[in-house]
Amino acid sequence: MIKKICLIILCTFTSFSVFAQSAKVKFIKGNITDKTAAVREADDSEADWVSDNAIAFCLENKELLGNDRELDALAVAAILSYYPESLKNQPDDQKQKLTDNFISLFTSFNKSNTVQIALISKMVTLKDTISTDSFTALLNGYLKTTDIKTIDAGVFKACISALENIGNDESFKILYGFLNDSSYSAYKKEIEKTTVALIPNAMNEVIAQIKTSDMKKMTAIFNLAKENSQISKKNLCEISENVLNESILLVDDSSGNSTENITLQISALEILSENRWTRASAPALSYFDLSKKLYDKSKMSGEQFKTVITSLRNIAPLDAVNPLIDYLEELNDSTEKGKSVSTDIVLSIINTLGAIGNKAAFDSLLAVTYLNYEESVLTAAREALSGLRWQ
Repeated sequence: MIKKICLIILCTFTSFSVFAQSAKVKFIKGNITDKTAAVREADDSEADWVSDNAIAFCLENKELLGNDRELDALAVAAILSYYPESLKNQPDDQKQKLTDNFISLFTSFNKSNTVQIALISKMVTLKDTISTDSFTALLNGYLKTTDIKTIDAGVFKACISALENIGNDESFKILYGFLNDSSYSAYKKEIEKTTVALIPNAMNEVIAQIKTSDMKKMTAIFNLAKENSQISKKNLCEISENVLNESILLVDDSSGNSTENITLQISALEILSENRWTRASAPALSYFDLSKKLYDKSKMSGEQFKTVITSLRNIAPLDAVNPLIDYLEELNDSTEKGKSVSTDIVLSIINTLGAIGNKAAFDSLLAVTYLNYEESVLTAAREALSGLRWQ
């Protein structure tokens, strides 16, 4: 009786031990299909071993087996078996080994769209658990060197989508180049979406592109930045400041004073004003000087010129006082000589000086009240005078 009980216990233990090791055993003894099943069936205690050995098997035998569907299936099963929870406690060298293996798989299985797409998707899933820098570099290089005419559409779209999450400065540079290349027009929507998303993490490259762009490309970058609802006000203002500054430097170009270019500059200025970005004081004042010339030549509308003037209270409240005073005195002199001046422009100057409140404007504002301006201008000058700060 005792022997029978011991035999039952031994058989039970043996069965349990075999069951516990079944995935490993199945992987070692089985064919490729069995190995794939072992990867899917492995429990937590065996999963890492089985998955790691499956990848090693795939890499070791890829050259010999070539384009083999069963091998592809094993690779995909192994790739998909990794999860952040199972990797977060592993040492850094093990995590790096996995990344290196993924890179090797991507390169070795370059004829298998399914394997490559699985790798790309899984790296995005694991981005907060393992370093993706080297894999991002792989995707960047792949996009740069692969002929768009021969690349698989699914793999290309997967790369673009992944870079939205793990891309860097180089990714932005590559994708921005694609936007300006008609060869990639079929993927413009996907490329533009990722390019926009990368802006906050690629500010150095964005600014570098602005500094080396013509007005057309600068407008394109600026519009991309405005489309990103996740971009911080700081980044948007930095972009707007550089757009305004660089566009001023380009106005000597034959197309520098076009309606489209002025619209770009006004839009950038409005963003700077809305966010009281005083760091852009110098380019804002430079643009004020340019705007006077454009307005006098009827290349800038009165509404646009008013926007330039009123923006100075928020962007350059200290540095704008003397330039505004000088311009108001010019308008006063013209009025005194009987020349026609725009009531709206005079009012915008007066109201801006009043909003700033610097006492240095006293003489020019007082002079307004003695000239033959409309009553609305005289009233505005008196109100501005009363609001000047003397201390």
